[in-house]
Amino acid sequence: MKRSLFMSLVVAALAFALAMPLYAAGKAAPANDVTMAVPAGAKATKPLVKFPHKKHAALKCADCHHHKVGNNEYAKCDSKGCHENFTAKTGKDSFYAAFHSNDPKSCVGCHKAKKATNPNAPTACNKCHA
Repeated sequence: MKRSLFMSLVVAALAFALAMPLYAAGKAAPANDVTMAVPAGAKATKPLVKFPHKKHAALKCADCHHHKVGNNEYAKCDSKGCHENFTAKTGKDSFYAAFHSNDPKSCVGCHKAKKATNPNAPTACNKCHA
C-alpha cells in the first residue's frame, strides 16, 4: 500500500514537472509587428500604431491582455465585454483608455512606469503613431 502510494506520488510529480514548462511557455508572441486596427464604430485621428510584439515578449501576456478566450489565447481589446466603448476617452470599457491611460496595463501607463529602467519606452504620441 505504501509503495503504490509512493509510486503514484512520484508519477504525479514527474507529470507536473514535465507539464509546467509547456504551460509556462504559452503561445509565442507574433514575430512580425502587429498593426493595431481601428474597430468598426471607432474613428482614427492619428496614423495607426505598429506594435512590436517581439519587443514585449519578456512580459507576460496577462500584463496587458486580461480576457482569456481559450488556452493561452487572449481576447482583442475591442472584444465584446472588454474595451468596446469607442467614443469615451476614459473608463474601463474605453477603447482609447486601454492604450492611453496612466493605468499600468495601458501602453502609455506602462511606458511611463518603466521610464526609469527603459528610457527608450515611448510616451509621446508621434513615437507610436508614426
